Amino acid sequence: MIISRAGQLLGAVSLGLTLAMAACGSTGQPQSVEETPHGYIDGAEELSEAQSAIAYAPRSARELRLFDLGTGSEKEIGLSIGAERLTEDGRFVYVDDGDRALEVVDSGVWTVDHTDHVHYYRAAARSVGTLSLDAPIRTIVGFAAHTTIGTADGQVTVLDRRELEAGKLVRLATIDSTSSTALAVPYADQLLVAVGDDPRQPADRIVAMDAQGRPTGALQTPCAAPRGWAVLRGGAVLACENSLVRVKREGDKLIAKVLASPRTPVSPNGFGYRPRSNEAALADRTGIWSVNAAKASLRYVPATGRELVAVASPADGSTVLALDASDVLISYDLATGRVLAEKPLRAASLTLDVNRAYLADPEARVIHEIDYRDGLRTARTLQVAEQPDLAVEVGR
Repeated sequence: MIISRAGQLLGAVSLGLTLAMAACGSTGQPQSVEETPHGYIDGAEELSEAQSAIAYAPRSARELRLFDLGTGSEKEIGLSIGAERLTEDGRFVYVDDGDRALEVVDSGVWTVDHTDHVHYYRAAARSVGTLSLDAPIRTIVGFAAHTTIGTADGQVTVLDRRELEAGKLVRLATIDSTSSTALAVPYADQLLVAVGDDPRQPADRIVAMDAQGRPTGALQTPCAAPRGWAVLRGGAVLACENSLVRVKREGDKLIAKVLASPRTPVSPNGFGYRPRSNEAALADRTGIWSVNAAKASLRYVPATGRELVAVASPADGSTVLALDASDVLISYDLATGRVLAEKPLRAASLTLDVNRAYLADPEARVIHEIDYRDGLRTARTLQVAEQPDLAVEVGR
C-alpha cells in the first residue's frame, strides 16, 4: 500500500485531535460507562423467586388485604369503594363494586416473562385510583400494555397499563362494540375486540383493533357470543358460545383457528390456567374442555353427575383440576377422563401457580395450599386475618 505525504500529515492531525478530545475533562482516573442491568426496573427490587401473594377481601369491605405466601405476613390497602369482585392480571388487582365503580390496586409483586427466562419483582403496594363507568362492569382484561373494561352498554374503556405501572390512571379510548358483549383482549400489541351489528345482541365476531379502537386489518373471525379468554404463551384463546378460537401471531400477521366445537354451550365463567403456560381449561354443562394454545388442540373430560363451579389447568399435559358445587376438588386424567384424586374442601375460589393450587374458605378464614402434583395433598393451611370471600393470586 502507498501512502502519500499528505495522507501521513492528515493522519497525524486526526490522531492529535483524537488524543486531545480524549484528554478533555480527564481526571486522570479510568473512565467507565454505567450500563442499565438487564431486567432493571426503577423503584422495584428484583428477587430470585416469585413473590406470590393472595389478594383477598371480605365482601363489601373497603379494604384489600395481601397475604404473602412466602412469609405469611399481611398488609392492608384501604379502598374507596366496597369490594364485590376481584380480577387480577398478575400484578394489578381490579376491585369493582358490582356496579359501575372500579378501583385499581398495584399489588407490588409481579413476574415478567421473557419466555426463555423470567424476572421477579417487588415494590410498594398502593391504590392507583378509581374509575366511574357509565354502565355496570362486565369484563376486565389486563395484559402487557393495556387494560380493558367492558360494560353492559357494549362500551370498552381502554387504559394504558404502562401508566398504571407508574402509578397513573390514564384512559386511552372508549370503543363501541355495537353489541351487548363488551370484551376486548390485549394481545400482540393489539386488541381482540368482540364486535356485533346490534347493540341489543351479543357480538358475533372478533376484530383486531389498535388502542384507539381503529381496525388494523390484521384479523376478523366469527365468534358467537364471546365469553371467556386466556392469553397463553402459544396465543390467545377465546371461548364462543359453540366454539373456541385460537389467535396466534405469526410474523406480522394474526392467524385465527377455530377449534373443535364443544358439545354444549360453553360456561360464561371463563378459563382457569397456570401462568406462563400453553394450556387452559373451562367447563361446559357436562364436562371440561382443555385447550393447548401452541398445538391449537382440544381435549374433553366428561364430569358426569357433577356441577362444576371452577376448573383450571396445571399445564402438565396430563391432568386438569375441577371444583364442584358439593365442595370437592377433583384431579382428572386428561387422556382417559379417570378421576385421579378427590379431596373434600369447602372453598369459594380456585387459583393455581407453577407449584400449588390455592382455595379460599371464607367461613374458616383459611387458604388451602394444595400440591396438585401429589394426589391433592394439603401442603399448608394458611390462616388469614379476615374472611376471604373474594380471593385472587398475584405475583405468580
